[in-house]
Amino acid sequence: MRTSHEPLPLFPPLFGPGLVWTCWQDMDGVVLDDTAPPDEVAFRWLHLDLWDQRSARWIAEHSGLPTDVQALFLSPDDQPRALGQQGALGLTLPDFEREFDREETERIGALRVALRPGLVLTGRYHPLHTPDIFRHRAAQAETLDAPAALELILNSLADTLALRTGAALSALLALEDKLLADQDTPDTRALVSLRRLTARLFRMASGMHTTLIRAVDDPSIGRAYADVLARTERRLQPIERDVVAAQGQLRLLREELDLQAGQRTNENVYLLSVITALIMPATLVTGFFGMNTGNMPLEHGGGGTIMAAILAIGSSLATWLLLRRMGLIRR
Repeated sequence: MRTSHEPLPLFPPLFGPGLVWTCWQDMDGVVLDDTAPPDEVAFRWLHLDLWDQRSARWIAEHSGLPTDVQALFLSPDDQPRALGQQGALGLTLPDFEREFDREETERIGALRVALRPGLVLTGRYHPLHTPDIFRHRAAQAETLDAPAALELILNSLADTLALRTGAALSALLALEDKLLADQDTPDTRALVSLRRLTARLFRMASGMHTTLIRAVDDPSIGRAYADVLARTERRLQPIERDVVAAQGQLRLLREELDLQAGQRTNENVYLLSVITALIMPATLVTGFFGMNTGNMPLEHGGGGTIMAAILAIGSSLATWLLLRRMGLIRR
């Protein structure tokens, strides 16, 4: 195993990693490409497809990373973690997955980061959202080294969380304004979707924040890396508070919707109850005159039907006046 201070060797032609893209620092500045970096450059950044078995073999034989950092980088476990060993650092951090045919998804994946002086590795088992962001930012950087690349990666992840959290808050406020303005009732599916999104955002922000807090206090992590982690940890504090605020706003919105739904139900039940109470006396009258028995009142002579109708309507009116006098009918 090479020490962390030995130069990175040329990529063996038979065992080259599954490169997605590469970045390196040369005399003219930062270069982005999809081929192996030159051997003579002082800094390399490789973004790897970890499903490609050549990546694992190259990392084991030629990366110069300590064994535990290699194991963390290649582990399929998506739980946020940080590990320092022999001047190297390994991180597993949450990120949103993406599809080839669409950018935005709500599934959470894991970005894997491993670095030592002169080398940064990032990798994923499934396409992620943030690598495209820090790839673009790396192309615009004037200089890069391992701590600068780490800060660029962490800031990109924090920006993704902040952007998604801000979008969720804006959507919640729009739904709340619509509800308070007595416009259409918000779609329940939109609320369920926002509930899932805020839950995922909270797990991501909280998991990343807790991981970085622990990493900052870990004596095995170098001071240069710890300073970068501390700055990102401070950035994540307001983001995590915003996620909690979004979840609280969503709960209030759901409670308001439940109150309005309950109020509408009560009004409907009240209306049906009043209608039933008014129709019941008329039903009794029509039922009485509909009996096939002898000596029925109003059976003989003219005007019997009119008298029965007047009696039915009068009984309903008397019932309405009685209920109103008792205060059971709202004015």
